[in-house]
Amino acid sequence: RFVFSARKMIKQTGILEKKAFEAVIALGVKRVIVQAIFTISNIFLARLLFPADFGAFAIVTFVGSIFSVFADIGLGPALIQKKDKIATHELQTVFTFQFSLSFLIFLLINLIASHAASFFGLGDRGTLLFHVFSFYFLFGPFKTTSGAILERNLEYQRLVIVELAEIFTASASTVILAILGFGVFSFVIGGICGHIVGATFYFIFSPWPVRFRLSLKTLRSLSRFGLNVQINGILGLFYGSLVLLYLGKQVGAENLGFYQFAASLSVLPLAFSEIVNRIAFPLGARVQADKVYFKKIVERSLTIVSMTTLPLVFIGIAVVSSVVHFIYTDRWLKSLPAIYLGLVQIGFISYTGIFGQLLLSLGQSRVMRNMGIVWAVLTWVLAPILIGKFNFIGMSLTALLVSISGLWLIFRMRREIRFSWWPNFLPYFISSLASGFLAFILIGLLPRTIINLILIAGFASILYLIFIFIISGKQLRENFKFLISAFGIANHKLK
Repeated sequence: RFVFSARKMIKQTGILEKKAFEAVIALGVKRVIVQAIFTISNIFLARLLFPADFGAFAIVTFVGSIFSVFADIGLGPALIQKKDKIATHELQTVFTFQFSLSFLIFLLINLIASHAASFFGLGDRGTLLFHVFSFYFLFGPFKTTSGAILERNLEYQRLVIVELAEIFTASASTVILAILGFGVFSFVIGGICGHIVGATFYFIFSPWPVRFRLSLKTLRSLSRFGLNVQINGILGLFYGSLVLLYLGKQVGAENLGFYQFAASLSVLPLAFSEIVNRIAFPLGARVQADKVYFKKIVERSLTIVSMTTLPLVFIGIAVVSSVVHFIYTDRWLKSLPAIYLGLVQIGFISYTGIFGQLLLSLGQSRVMRNMGIVWAVLTWVLAPILIGKFNFIGMSLTALLVSISGLWLIFRMRREIRFSWWPNFLPYFISSLASGFLAFILIGLLPRTIINLILIAGFASILYLIFIFIISGKQLRENFKFLISAFGIANHKLK
């Protein structure tokens, strides 16, 4: 019996390795396509619309995100983290509860629309924006339930297709509407178009017997994990949407627009670490009992984050001013200090994000809840002072200081798993710093042209690859062999 159990565990691990490998490929392809879509659409929108439009939409979105936290008491993550197979009545209970909350929020937003618009100085246009935006919530439950099934089963090929369809529809609709002169309404209507397509595709790829059914026993069972996630989500409002609404109230929609633009550019280095974050939670949850394999997941995740995020941060800091000048126009140069601070912040977030997901996969939702309390308190201690002194740049500085505190999660993970840190971090940090410094020097020495910008960014990237092969080539080869062998073993075990 023991031998049979061990063989079963090995086979399951092999299947998960294969699915994880396929997920990395699928999410990597998705990230490249999504980045292309966002970059092209943002260039159009930055030229067609104005900072005040970006700021008005941000205010409406932040208000909506406050309500969205209460549309789900962490039931989606609870389904993913659940050790046993998901039952039909659990799906129906989650859907019924979420849809009921979403419909109540839809009504509530319509009731407060005029008051919210008046409070933030958006006028009648803002009232209509809130009315239209409220329809977002009616499609969420369809996406959450089917999405949880796909994510739990690591069916990322299907998830990628759904998400690409939604993102492409939303982005294309937004740009077309902006060209047609819909202004800030382009964002809201385009987003709703994307939500409709996303909800439809989710259900096509992961159908389940839709029925309004509420089991209090099931709700209580799932909420044991979900409520801690929900509390962390509520706390997230205090260092997320609420403080950004405070920023909008204090500095106005236009300056909030500059902050949002800076945030949208500075998150680009997170491209690969977001892939790792996406896989780490469901994969870690499925293998949490195997500490040896879990340690491999931690160290491989750390390596990938270091290898991909750090060079983008350092090279990005060197070239971003030229990128804004040539691509987005000088209209947005006012946001540069916030972009620099945001890029540094991303360097910290890339690590705190992955360790947060891995701790959640071990069921440590209380740890993340407590971390959320710390972030919320720090945000509201620092933000009013720094915003008052530095305008919207003070918010970027606040976000950076709060993110640094999240490094404690790394030490907390070491209490669970004794993993290696320096071999998976230091070589990539040194190589990235050297490449970024060289790019910075060349930007200052060579004439400022878009051709030189492309050549400098490319040269710095190639130099980074040379550095890491010199400093840590053996480890890179071992990681590559690990991925290939994991994929090959998994394929063999499935035959």
